[in-house]
Amino acid sequence: MTSIFNKGGVARRSLAAVIAMGAAVVAPAQSIQYSTGQVAIDFDPSTFSFTSDTVYSGPQGVSPAISQVGQGVTLNFAGTLAAYASSYQYYTPDARLASFNAFINFTAEAGYAITGYTVTYTGGYFVESPASVGLNGQSGTILLNGNVGGDSFSLSNYQGGPAAPQITGELSAWADITYIQVLDHYEKVYSHDEQVLDYCEPDDPGTCYYHPEPVYTDEPVYRYESDLGEGQIYLSTIEVQAHVAAVPEPRSLALGVAGMAVLGCWMRRRATGQPSAMA
Repeated sequence: MTSIFNKGGVARRSLAAVIAMGAAVVAPAQSIQYSTGQVAIDFDPSTFSFTSDTVYSGPQGVSPAISQVGQGVTLNFAGTLAAYASSYQYYTPDARLASFNAFINFTAEAGYAITGYTVTYTGGYFVESPASVGLNGQSGTILLNGNVGGDSFSLSNYQGGPAAPQITGELSAWADITYIQVLDHYEKVYSHDEQVLDYCEPDDPGTCYYHPEPVYTDEPVYRYESDLGEGQIYLSTIEVQAHVAAVPEPRSLALGVAGMAVLGCWMRRRATGQPSAMA
């Protein structure tokens, strides 16, 4: 598994507006096929399951745009497949999920064999502590948290073998509430008494008179304030690429085997001194 975090940063934006644009989109019912010349790709968008759970309107169906790229396909969500949690909404902890599930069938064309697949997730996130976000899928599990900030991510994973991978996983967002001490002001607090000299007897300098005076110190006074969290994570794309290798056609393979048999027979005849039709 490889994990690449782009350090260019992601500007914070209103994810609610993005999600609203992608709400309740109905996927087309007909099956879609592509052929790259090396692999045939077949899938039925109506069997896909993409659901986003937000603090605004609950679970929503999300339909990605699908395009053929290289030896595979790209599902483009434009950020609509997202999990967004905020304790600002109701001043309570909040947890949200966005799930995805899809199967795309790949078949090798004549003269080629599929050796494996690479599944790549791209997207972005934003975290304001106390909060965290995560992604769980073929490309592994990531958990992101911190004080304040966002970034983009690209996660890729290779799966060997001809069987197409099941594209399944979920995004998660969690936001909490904590309470912190904030300095409000300083106030005078009694500490102790000090003896202050009034005077000493002129005829008897050893005889002096004192009076007590209180001593005060500045002590900080704190107040408690709630610290509200917010976390959001979204998928931009999921890309599935097949890895293919050229294989000889059956006729070429048969001719090659026959040629090797004839050559072997000729070499044996030479070794035993028998005449050969090839001599």
